[in-house]
Amino acid sequence: MNKETVRPQITAYESILLIFSELVKKGKTVLRQDTLVSTLYNYKDSDETYLLFEDIAFKNHLDTITSVDIEDSLCKLQTFGAIGKLNPAYEKIVIYISREEADNFISSFDVQYAEAANIVSGAF
Repeated sequence: MNKETVRPQITAYESILLIFSELVKKGKTVLRQDTLVSTLYNYKDSDETYLLFEDIAFKNHLDTITSVDIEDSLCKLQTFGAIGKLNPAYEKIVIYISREEADNFISSFDVQYAEAANIVSGAF
């Protein structure tokens, strides 16, 4: 029996950071948190964007879509200072990534990942 742990090509954290970097390039730095997961869910099976969601699991409950992977990624991004959440209800996410940081991060991935992130970021 071969038990091997395989790292995905792109982690959930990297996927979210890549999408947020594309948003920064487009000048969009404030997002609604309550629609983030459901918007991303719409792209998980698309031929052009599915590769961003290899490491992201979604749960679809009647009228609610959740993802622990996305929530964990958002917590990491907030811990590292890449994003913040506006008070009082924390319903909006503010992206603090600079344009230069975004360009550097995007250029560290293959073109197919950057193009997929560009497509997904267009939904916001």
